[in-house]
Amino acid sequence: MTQPRFRFLAQHFRMFEVSFKGIKLSMEGKNMKYEIPREMFKQRLEDRLNFVFVDLLPAERTPVKFENVVHMNYSSQFKSEFTTQYPNKNQNVVLYSLQREDEAPAKAAQDLADVGYNFVYFYNGTPDDVVLDKGLN
Repeated sequence: MTQPRFRFLAQHFRMFEVSFKGIKLSMEGKNMKYEIPREMFKQRLEDRLNFVFVDLLPAERTPVKFENVVHMNYSSQFKSEFTTQYPNKNQNVVLYSLQREDEAPAKAAQDLADVGYNFVYFYNGTPDDVVLDKGLN
């Protein structure tokens, strides 16, 4: 019989229905963070399930205005602000920035993994990702 923790993890991975080939996976202890490719980001935007999307650019600077996205600046207050708004450490979180070469998504993902969030995904996009918005809003 499969232990409940492993059963949950297996179900969690099945939600993606894509290969993890080429995806950077970082596991430290039980907390994980994943860098996801553009296609997986698009898939999650189209089928949100129970994901929270966090745009790390201020709303006035982001090149695309996706619906149902939270804007939080990555700063020294990020961890405190996020944990106050989303106290559930099993919340599925997608952190992203559409600013070329922005390191904020990876740093923010590490910060959340460090404070105990279990399922943190990050995407480093570009302004060219404006095409992802076609048909979503």
